[in-house]
Amino acid sequence: MDLQGKKGPQPITPEQQMQVEKNSHFLQSFGHAIEGIGQLLVRERNMRFHIFAAAVIIYVGFALHVHRQDWLWLAMAIFAVIMSEFVNTMIEAMVDLIVGDEYHPLAKTAKDVAAGAVVFAVLFAMAVGVIVFLPYLLPIIEKMLGIDV
Repeated sequence: MDLQGKKGPQPITPEQQMQVEKNSHFLQSFGHAIEGIGQLLVRERNMRFHIFAAAVIIYVGFALHVHRQDWLWLAMAIFAVIMSEFVNTMIEAMVDLIVGDEYHPLAKTAKDVAAGAVVFAVLFAMAVGVIVFLPYLLPIIEKMLGIDV
């Protein structure tokens, strides 16, 4: 709600006027993209967690000296999770812009499906992580437990 008690999206005041025309050059476009990534990291707690998890996976990958093919799978899994979070955030923002403070069952469906896509990507990434890291971790675990295979 604004100061006048109105719900939903409010018109932009002259002080808030932002760019509405097409970008004039590549650097301007690139700057907007970087700004969008920054907003995502600042506003979305889940994205910060995904970035942290990706950093841990990359660290573990280096520590275990995973092979090139395994890096490709890990990179694809990390990319899938992060991109799904980007899309989820875009859908949430567009739905919020359209419906404002009102409830609509289609808005709920859109948000739920977008969140489900993130969960699906995370499950894929977890499966990839198990498939990739298990062969590297089993010898270490066996050695720690004193198991001879």
